[in-house]
Amino acid sequence: MTHELTQKENSPLLFLYRIIQGALIGGGAILPGVSGGVLAVIFGIYRPMMAFLSRPLATFKKYWKLFVPIILGVALGFWGFAKLVDWMFSGDSPIPLALFIGLILGTIPELYRAAQKPKNGVSLTDREKKNNLSALIISFVLLFAFLFLVSRGTSTQNIEPTLLWSFLSGIIWGFSLVVPGLSSSAILLFIGIYTKLMAAVKDLDFGIIIPLMLGIAIVAFLFARFVDRLFERQHGIASNAVIGLVMSSTLAIIVFPPEGYQITSFAQGAISLCVLIVGFIAAHFMGKWGEKIKPAE
Repeated sequence: MTHELTQKENSPLLFLYRIIQGALIGGGAILPGVSGGVLAVIFGIYRPMMAFLSRPLATFKKYWKLFVPIILGVALGFWGFAKLVDWMFSGDSPIPLALFIGLILGTIPELYRAAQKPKNGVSLTDREKKNNLSALIISFVLLFAFLFLVSRGTSTQNIEPTLLWSFLSGIIWGFSLVVPGLSSSAILLFIGIYTKLMAAVKDLDFGIIIPLMLGIAIVAFLFARFVDRLFERQHGIASNAVIGLVMSSTLAIIVFPPEGYQITSFAQGAISLCVLIVGFIAAHFMGKWGEKIKPAE
């Protein structure tokens, strides 16, 4: 039996399967409205990933066969989806932006239902419900206020992926890896640096990629254990705070669209609305599918 299990673990097909999983997680980190952390949960590797990131030396021997192909896949997915995003945003059209807004909005109902689920089958108390709602509202207001100030104090046309901005973007991006449901790409898209980062990743500009990856790695290693424990002990509060962040970043994109992506005609608005609805439906059913195949916790 042990021999058969070892053969399965060393199977080339399993290695390829894990590369594909990693590529999808990397793509989830790239695409606004999709969360790499959520995909890690769906594939059943979120907890091992948190353990590996928080205690890499202690867990390397146990998990290296799992994470070598996944890390390779994440790198391939990050680069491949960057090329896709760069192509989609090559023109000043609001239609790709509408698609991503639809994808983001489509994840909210499933996120909300998951956040309100009672822990261990015990119904939520009135106090827990109040705390959950407070976490959602506070996170929403704080992020929207921050993004409002950014929209007023920064010309997004002039933001370039310098060494500092690339590192800061990596820090923001890192949280979407360790916080299931959070799409940091939406925040970067609003700030105006997202498409420029994607162009740099597509062109393999390592002067941008290295500080970006460094920022992601720092957040992942520093916050992995904290975030995992927070979701384990205060699932409702943490999950509702994520919903507030997602809703806030989405509303900010709608109210303060990045320069060059505003709707300028009725026809363009009608097409954008249709694309938004398609994105919403696609994300909604993707979430339903994810719930069906997600391993029981």
